[in-house]
Amino acid sequence: MVLLSIRLLGDLSAVDYRGNALSIGNRRTQALVVYLAMKISNTPSIREIGELLFGDPAAAVQVRELVRDLRYALRFLSPDVLIDDGVTVRFNKEVVDIDVQHFNDLIAAPSLNSIRKAADVYRGDLLLTFTSGIPAFDAWIAERRLTFSRAAMAIFGNLLTALIRAGWWEEATETAARLLELDPSQEVVHRTLIRLQLEQGRPEAAMRRYHDCVEVLRRESNREPGPETERLRREIENALKNAPATTTIGRAQTTGPVLILLVEDDLVSAALVEGYLTEAGYDVVTVKDGGHALVELGSRGFDLLILDINIPTLSGMKVFEIMVQKRIETPALFITGMTGTEVETQSLEMGASGFLRKPVSRDVLLQKIRGILERSRREGVGS
Repeated sequence: MVLLSIRLLGDLSAVDYRGNALSIGNRRTQALVVYLAMKISNTPSIREIGELLFGDPAAAVQVRELVRDLRYALRFLSPDVLIDDGVTVRFNKEVVDIDVQHFNDLIAAPSLNSIRKAADVYRGDLLLTFTSGIPAFDAWIAERRLTFSRAAMAIFGNLLTALIRAGWWEEATETAARLLELDPSQEVVHRTLIRLQLEQGRPEAAMRRYHDCVEVLRRESNREPGPETERLRREIENALKNAPATTTIGRAQTTGPVLILLVEDDLVSAALVEGYLTEAGYDVVTVKDGGHALVELGSRGFDLLILDINIPTLSGMKVFEIMVQKRIETPALFITGMTGTEVETQSLEMGASGFLRKPVSRDVLLQKIRGILERSRREGVGS
């Protein structure tokens, strides 16, 4: 059982198993917490703590005082949270949860699922606003902050590549934005985000992003955008000239009828989503289980499949797997009420066209459908 959770990515926080935030003494005691958290898989000695926090490896008395202060802050938790054998002191990793350790474990096994989880764990740069006033300690943290930041850049970059390849434009846009939060001066990421917004049919947003890019490059690097970015600007200008008159997102913008197969066993959810779709001008066939879904897919062509993952007879994942085996190329949008990143990652790896979590918002759903159908038409996929 986890008794204590310590977060170092973003702002420093310590929360007990009841969800109560703990107050950890002064800055030097907080520095001890940070050091022990960073060294959760090691056994830091009293001497090395003394050298880092007091500039003296023989400062055992001062270190003992900090340990006593820390024990007082943790007094309502089991004494086993902190292990002290007289020579070393450490957090008990069996009952103490540390976000940086999770992040390190996830990037050590860089599957797509671990990459997504690592991106979720990385809430911000390591202790970005924390300073202890101890020069040696603050320099030590600064070095590790840079290391974690570089690792996060790689993680978000890999995730962005996977999302773009899958055509998950909305998720890719969010990931590109997070990359720019880490380093606003990355011109290639600005271009990627501009391109994604163009792909979503949002030239106005793309032009705003272009101007943001220009401003950031001038402020951060004292330079102008490169030739590739300027070529992209001209594409945006052409898109704005050729853009149709603004219409409501609530109506399907199509050249003919669009047939959607909705697979949903929950009557309330089915009625809600079907209502959104018919109101937007789509033709809808609704079935309640995976078996009937395959019968419908085999009997006629659909432009889009909206598929709940947790359905009777055959799961949504199994239905899609069979579709792939039978070369049924109808684009599929998964919806689910399940938590966690695993189902989303599995959907992405299998080649789904999109993923939404319940409750499904009308505007988000219709925006997602419009993007999938536009991409499907460009690629010549579907019925």
